[in-house]
Amino acid sequence: MAQAQLRSQFTEDELAQLAAHRVPFGVGAELDAVELAAAWGEQVARIDADRALPPFDRDAWNAYDLAGALFLRDHLATALVKLPPELRARLEQLAVQQADDRYRSFTVVDDGRRMAQVAQLELAGRAWWWFRTPANGPIADDMVRHELCGSWHLTFRQAR
Repeated sequence: MAQAQLRSQFTEDELAQLAAHRVPFGVGAELDAVELAAAWGEQVARIDADRALPPFDRDAWNAYDLAGALFLRDHLATALVKLPPELRARLEQLAVQQADDRYRSFTVVDDGRRMAQVAQLELAGRAWWWFRTPANGPIADDMVRHELCGSWHLTFRQAR
C-alpha cells in the first residue's frame, strides 16, 4: 500500500502518535512506522516483480538489495514495538501482514549462511525474514553465486 493511501487510514491523533515514535534510519534520518511499512511493501513488490527478469538483467535487484530490504524490515520491527498496541495492530493489519505474507509466498526457507555472508552479519537471533530467500529469479541466482564464491574462498584459504 502506498504511503499516502496508508496514512489516509489513520486519524490525525494516530498520525501524531506515529510521528512521535520515529526510528533512526540511515545517517541523520528518522522514519515513522507508516513510512517503513510502505517502503517494506514496495520493496517486497519489487523483489517479487524482479523474479520474472532474466538472470543478468542490469535492472534486477541482487542479493545486496535483498539484504537492504531485510535491514529495512528490521527497522520496521523496531518502529512497531514502540507503538501503542492498538495502533501497532492496526498498522500490521493494514499493511505489514500483507507485505510479510507476500514475501513468504515467493520465498523459501534458507539456513541464512549465504545471507550472513552477503549482509556481513551474524544472523543468530535475527527475525524470520533473514531466513527466507526468493525461490527463483535474479536474486536467487545471485545467492547461489555468493554461495559458490564463498565456498571457493574458504577452500582457497584452507589450502594456503
